[in-house]
Amino acid sequence: MASENHTAHLIKFGIHLQTIRKSKNLSLRKLAAKCNIDHADIQQYEKGLINMSFNSLIELSEGLEVSLKDLMDF
Repeated sequence: MASENHTAHLIKFGIHLQTIRKSKNLSLRKLAAKCNIDHADIQQYEKGLINMSFNSLIELSEGLEVSLKDLMDF
């Protein structure tokens, strides 16, 4: 059960991440260049396929120019 719940959270976060990225008119590649994360990894985050490190969360918030709190508010 716990792993299913974690997967649901990853999917919700991914949808939120993609929404923010698109609202800023950033392609996956443009965001990747801004936050030093491979665009393929960002795509997998958006699909909820992989978990990420705390450092990646910080990189994404900086690349998207949103607070970490706003990035995590999904």
